[in-house]
Amino acid sequence: MKKTWITVLAMGMVFAFAGISLAAEEGAKELKGDAGCSMCAFKAGGGCAAAVKIGDTVYTLKPSDAASADTKKLIASFSGAAKTTAVAIQGVIQDKAILADSVVKVEVKKEG
Repeated sequence: MKKTWITVLAMGMVFAFAGISLAAEEGAKELKGDAGCSMCAFKAGGGCAAAVKIGDTVYTLKPSDAASADTKKLIASFSGAAKTTAVAIQGVIQDKAILADSVVKVEVKKEG
């Protein structure tokens, strides 16, 4: 019986550490896209809200708890913006939203 409990505890620790490892790997990523208003710039439903388009997908853009005041202000400025702005985001994708730790405008080089 004692050996069974030790085995169960050992297995639990293995799974716990594996979970921590997976969570670390799924942390914030650098994402690049065009930010603007969900409705005004991207014609997506749901009303005016900050959004970012990456590839063909439009995500709602929200500041994380770790976001600075500047990041929160920049994200808020995208709501109602008909024109898009190229941005680099440090954040995580959750469903159809990006929780951003930081958002910065980036310069796009034009060819020609």
